[in-house]
Amino acid sequence: MEIKAVIFDLDGTLIDSIEDIADANNQMLREHGYPTHELKEYVKWIGNGARRLVDASLPPLLRGKDTMLYLNKYSACYEKNICNKSTLFPKIDHVLNELTEMDIPFAINTNKPQHLTDIVVEEYFNTWTFRSVIGHSNVFPHKPDPKGALHFARQINCDPKHILFVGDSVVDMQTAQAAGMIPLGVSWGYGKPGMEGDNVPVIQQPEKILNYIKINIENYED
Repeated sequence: MEIKAVIFDLDGTLIDSIEDIADANNQMLREHGYPTHELKEYVKWIGNGARRLVDASLPPLLRGKDTMLYLNKYSACYEKNICNKSTLFPKIDHVLNELTEMDIPFAINTNKPQHLTDIVVEEYFNTWTFRSVIGHSNVFPHKPDPKGALHFARQINCDPKHILFVGDSVVDMQTAQAAGMIPLGVSWGYGKPGMEGDNVPVIQQPEKILNYIKINIENYED
């Protein structure tokens, strides 16, 4: 299958942001007098959107109720401290440089709120041109809804079957499959991109993304 474009998840795939996320949410919890949590707990909660993360962090009696007060406070704390400790995963810059050289368009599709996504991309990814940067908003629902991914496909006039979707979680792989795209899991993030019985390839180093693309292009040409 020829690969003509790539969609990346953001947190856990392109950028290691978990410490800033955990610090911001713990700040919110402290300000309300609630217990805070260790980093390993946030690793388990990330990936399904900020609201679910905040809800999971609250005391049990408050979970599943109206969390907007806490979500808004977390978002404000995170926005002020969004670039304290976050870093690109090693070799991600090389991957984006190579995709640019290969003239392969690429995009971001994340469950992070759109306004926070825009801040992160402006701070860490201003060297590269993403054809779309799609976060959660009133326009684009949370993954695994494929609406954001399919928007990118239409934007570049590309059949979804030729688009590689790279992510670190089952949600990302479900999004790829729902959109009719090619799923590719990564092992360096926070989630597990495959479930038992899944036939989803998982790579261990970012450079393997390029190998995967080149192999598929060569096989297609053959």
